[in-house]
Amino acid sequence: MGLMGWVKSLTKGEPDSPADDASETNRAAPVAEGGAVLAGLNFKTAIDAHMKWKARLEQCLGNDNDEKLDVDVVSSDNQCLLGKWIHGPGGEHYGHLPQFQEMKMEHARFHHCAGEVLTHCIAGDKESASSKLHSGDYPRTSERVKLHLARLYVQVKDTSDDA
Repeated sequence: MGLMGWVKSLTKGEPDSPADDASETNRAAPVAEGGAVLAGLNFKTAIDAHMKWKARLEQCLGNDNDEKLDVDVVSSDNQCLLGKWIHGPGGEHYGHLPQFQEMKMEHARFHHCAGEVLTHCIAGDKESASSKLHSGDYPRTSERVKLHLARLYVQVKDTSDDA
């Protein structure tokens, strides 16, 4: 399935594969087939980068914080690739769209949740960090960011195709 087909199926809530378990790894495969760029953002790259946050936080849980993740940076919604786009060219081009505003809000929640996981991890409370990472708000906000990003892409792409 190509990127556009995957994005459209995601916006309809369809599973990525027959064995879909809503895991980050299952969602990675269809995106890897191609990218799409709108207002300077490669949506494939942005989705891939957000899916990698889970692995980065799991490394911290495994006592491997060699990356030296900083809670203030992780908690900020304007430091990652998608956040810089949201607060820059994306906002300039699409900030008037309700779907963009929903994605922006969910993206900020995602980074807040990631910051909470990292805070617990660094404090040595691995049990709470793991719980938040695997079953708390983190996985829900992660999925919602991807969903809102996919919906925005479909909305904007469909509109630009009609023009």
